[in-house]
Amino acid sequence: MGCLERALCYIRRKKMKSVLLLLLFLVINSMVLGTLGIRKVSLGLAEELRKNAESKIILESMEADHPFEETDMQAIEEEPNVNWLNRISEMQVGSTTCIPVAGSEGSENTFTVHGYDELEKDSPFADKVYRITEGNYPQGSEDIVVNQFLAEDNGIQLGDKIVFETVDGREQEAVVAGLFLSGMERSQTENVRTVNRIENQIYGTADFVNRLSGRTCFLNVAVYVNDPEQLTDTKEVLERMYQDRAAIGITDNTFQKLKMMIGQTGRITFLIFALTVTSGSLITGLLLAMWMRSRKTEIAVLISLGIAKGNILSQMILEEMILYFVAFVGAGIATKLLLPRISNSLAIMQGNSIALELSFSWQSGVLCIGLAGVVILTGIAIFPYMKKPVKETLSEMEG
Repeated sequence: MGCLERALCYIRRKKMKSVLLLLLFLVINSMVLGTLGIRKVSLGLAEELRKNAESKIILESMEADHPFEETDMQAIEEEPNVNWLNRISEMQVGSTTCIPVAGSEGSENTFTVHGYDELEKDSPFADKVYRITEGNYPQGSEDIVVNQFLAEDNGIQLGDKIVFETVDGREQEAVVAGLFLSGMERSQTENVRTVNRIENQIYGTADFVNRLSGRTCFLNVAVYVNDPEQLTDTKEVLERMYQDRAAIGITDNTFQKLKMMIGQTGRITFLIFALTVTSGSLITGLLLAMWMRSRKTEIAVLISLGIAKGNILSQMILEEMILYFVAFVGAGIATKLLLPRISNSLAIMQGNSIALELSFSWQSGVLCIGLAGVVILTGIAIFPYMKKPVKETLSEMEG
């Protein structure tokens, strides 16, 4: 009878021991695969976070008479860590077709037109100060968003056109794409100038404001970076470029908070992984040592029957490897079913597209390492009885 046949016979004969060791291997592998799956995803999230955290540097022109020009935007875009720019313009205009809500006595009847490359970001709408009540954000270069009270006072509806006029007589037509409210319109005092009232704030694109002003210039610019880890270095570069022209600040709160959450998840999963491997190895080693001691007579008998020690060692190792492999397959199925549920319970994973599962290469690596560990532990447990003389073992039986 070969070593493989004896191994299978022993597993069938010692059902209780086999089931106990199988369950132990199942628990260990489930925890190892689960923690490695979560850790792998945390590393993937960290990489994705660096690209999508939208960390940015805000440059504000210190002098309204010397705003940023197109050459400045080109110079900023050439920096290696710069992803994209949200250019921000602003100017005061009148209108030939729309009357502003009156402010303090004596103030001019003008509007303030704000232009953003992306109005959804870096504006009062991004900070939830204003909210769109009808329509959408500007989609085209001529689209604007106006206050709902201003629209009601002038009988303006979505799709209507408004003509704005600058001090030097330049006119520009705009299409109303959306209406907004802040909730603070009625709480303003009578001392607020007409141009500063919430109702008289007009929001459009930066290109619209530039066409209206007749020049390409920007009061502020939000510089979004590729790698938030290099945000400070990029800020220092921009400070050297515009130290006398701009006030510079950074916004990185989202990245830092999520980075901390991911770091904590990674540390916790690594701790669970280390404790699982350590405790699992100790428990498995102790069980194998106890069981091998009870099998010393079996080992002595097999040797006395002329079976080589290497053959006996192979049998013992095959027993544990078979049980480990079966347990590993079961753990793989269990984690594949349970990990998606775990991901749904983790706040950091909600709404994320990264799959919480281990690849085949990772699972193969864990299997190989686990089998190697089983071979080592089995060899350590059986070594004293393989080394011991057969006569001594048999005499202990008689005694």
